Amino acid sequence: MRCPDTGCGEPICEHGCLRTHEVLVRNLVYHITRNPNEVDDLVQEVLMKAYNSLSLFRGGSFRAYLAQIARNHCYDWLRRKRTKRVITPLELVSDLWAADFAGPEEQYLQKETSAELMEVLDELGDPDREILLLRHVHQFDYEEIGAVLGMKAGTVRTRMSRARHKVMEMMERRGQGGSSQLG
Repeated sequence: MRCPDTGCGEPICEHGCLRTHEVLVRNLVYHITRNPNEVDDLVQEVLMKAYNSLSLFRGGSFRAYLAQIARNHCYDWLRRKRTKRVITPLELVSDLWAADFAGPEEQYLQKETSAELMEVLDELGDPDREILLLRHVHQFDYEEIGAVLGMKAGTVRTRMSRARHKVMEMMERRGQGGSSQLG
């Protein structure tokens, strides 16, 4: 199997393309499982599954293919564990909406807003949260999100719009206003 991302023509095992996507896999595993104690093991398992199934990759977005493997593996793991998700801060989402402010007061207000946004995202259902995270944190396009979630791109656009509106409504109810980053 040759490298689908860089076009270098090198075999994936020698080029390390799986490792270049490790951050993506790590973030997805964390966001789905919400269990920081298991992330390292699950990431390793996902990368091994991806490596062992490279012959099944039929082209298209390799990121989406890898994200789909990570997503499926995490949901299988959650079903096996049947544990309640541990609610922890979504540091990546906080970083996404963080802004460079001049003073400490503005930074404090931004952290408060980010904390509210993280709570709102926790209240969303899994599909809505996944769509928002794949789009705004991982910068997936609609076709890639559709490939990961098994939806058509048009369906992803509709779900994205509805999820954004839900987040803005929930933030407004909390007195925070909608996030311009989601619109």
